Amino acid sequence: MIPPTSYKKAVILGAAGFIGINLSHALAQKGYKLICFDQVTTPHWPQKATPITGDFATLSAELLQELDHALVFHLISSSRPSPFTIGAADEVSRDLVTTIRYLEETRIRNLRWVFLSSGGTVYGQNNGKTITESEPTNPICSYGVVKLAIEKYFALYQKLHGIDYVTVRLSNPYGPWQHPLRGQGVISTMLYKALRNELIEIWGDGSNVRDYIYITDAVHGVLNAAMIGKSGETYNIGTAFGLSINQLIEIMKKTLNIKPVVRYCAARSVDVNRNVLNFMKISAHTGWKPETSIDEGMAMTASWLNQNFEFFK
Repeated sequence: MIPPTSYKKAVILGAAGFIGINLSHALAQKGYKLICFDQVTTPHWPQKATPITGDFATLSAELLQELDHALVFHLISSSRPSPFTIGAADEVSRDLVTTIRYLEETRIRNLRWVFLSSGGTVYGQNNGKTITESEPTNPICSYGVVKLAIEKYFALYQKLHGIDYVTVRLSNPYGPWQHPLRGQGVISTMLYKALRNELIEIWGDGSNVRDYIYITDAVHGVLNAAMIGKSGETYNIGTAFGLSINQLIEIMKKTLNIKPVVRYCAARSVDVNRNVLNFMKISAHTGWKPETSIDEGMAMTASWLNQNFEFFK
C-alpha cells in the first residue's frame, strides 16, 4: 500500500459545493495537481485546477482515467437529510450503487479514498453524551442510511481487495462558500436572513443541540485524515462542543449586534435531539484539533456574507 503522502495528485468528487470549493483551495496551496469533478464548473475553483464535468452516475471515462496514483475525496451526495423517502430508491441508485461501481472499476489502482460521511445522521438518537466513533449507528433518515451503507462497502472492498481508504464523519460545517438558501447550513442561513432583516424559521422549539465547526478547521481535519490517518479507520471531525439553535441566536445577537426575527415551526422527524462529536481519535492519530471559536467563526462568516451577497442571487 502506497503511503498517502507520496501522492502528488488529488481528485475531488463533488468539488463545486461548499466543502469542495474550500477543500480545492487547501489542496492547491499544498501544491497538488488538482482535478475538480462535478456536474457544473465554478469560477471559484483554483486557477490551476483541471475541471471535469459530468454525471457521477454515468461513470465518466475522463474521470476514471484520472483515478490512479491519487488522493480521491468523495464528497458527492444527491440528497440532504429529509423526513421523506420519496426519492430513497434514486438516492440508493445514484449514490450507493454508483460508488460501488467506481470502487469496482478502480480496486486494483493506487488510490487513497477519503469518504466524507455524515457525523450528524449516521449515529441517530443518542443518550446525550459526546459521540465517539465506536457508538452504535442507527440513522433515522434515508440520507444517513445511504451514507452508512457506503461506509460499509468501503470496508468490504478493503477486506476483499485491499483498497486504501479513510472515512470522515463530519459534524456541521459552516463558513465561506456555504450557500444560505439551499436548506442546509443553519448558521449561514440564519446569518444571511438576519443581515437582510428577513424572517428566520426554526424547526421545533430551538432546543436541538448540534456541533458546529468552522470550515477551515473542518478542511484541515479532512486533510489530516487523508494524509496521516490510518487506512480503514473512521474519524469524527467536530468540536465536542454542543450548542442549541436558541444559543446560536443569542451568540448572533451578542457578537454581531443584530436582532433577528424568529418564528418557530413544527419539529421535523428527521432531526435528532442532540449530536455532538468526540474528536479525540483523530487528535490522537494525527494531532488535529479545532481552533476557531463559535464567536470568531460566526463573525468571519457574517463578514464574508456581507461581501458576497451577489453570489447568492
